Amino acid sequence: MFEGAKPYRIAPTSGSASNQDVIGSERQSLVDTLHGQHYADCLAGRVFTQGATPLGLAIPIYSATAIAGGMPIWNPPGSGVNVEMVSVTLAYASGTSGYGAIGCLVRSLTQIATGSAMTALAATTPKNGLALAGNTTKVQSSNAGACTVTAGVAGDWFRTLASMNLEAATGTAHGLIVPKYDFDGTLILPPGTLWYLAATVASVALIASEVTWKETAI
Repeated sequence: MFEGAKPYRIAPTSGSASNQDVIGSERQSLVDTLHGQHYADCLAGRVFTQGATPLGLAIPIYSATAIAGGMPIWNPPGSGVNVEMVSVTLAYASGTSGYGAIGCLVRSLTQIATGSAMTALAATTPKNGLALAGNTTKVQSSNAGACTVTAGVAGDWFRTLASMNLEAATGTAHGLIVPKYDFDGTLILPPGTLWYLAATVASVALIASEVTWKETAI
């Protein structure tokens, strides 16, 4: 224990005396996980995934105005949910990329209209983690079509997620590399927030990207 911490209390449970809950000075407990971290939310139909076509889409530079390849997610005012970002997966599909970084932008957005940060969103239906079932999403997301914004700025860059190397579809194929970024509960989008993927440099490489999030009632 740390110096000054209160002694641990051993709390016996029913059954064998060796089957005990160990509680620390801050009421920590030792538990065994029966299911995955997001199992309960997935079973409740609150987990969603939006992905690009398997052939991939170009991830826009952060200052771009066309952002369909950024897998935008808009949590509109009045949605009644917070959006917890779960993960982003990126896999090279084809084309030549530049050296740079891939990250995400977070911007305030109360409405989609002329003069707003976003002027068009071609909403598409994400997949629910409870396959072929689950809830209907309370937010709007897209993986195609006309998704246009006013140009983002460096200050909108929220987090760096992965690096982008000089990849091309010619030459000898190398090992399979699929970057995955786990937010681990560190990014929540309240109502009135727009999120999308972006890169630090313009690139024509097509990326089979996928974003997963969780919707929790406020």
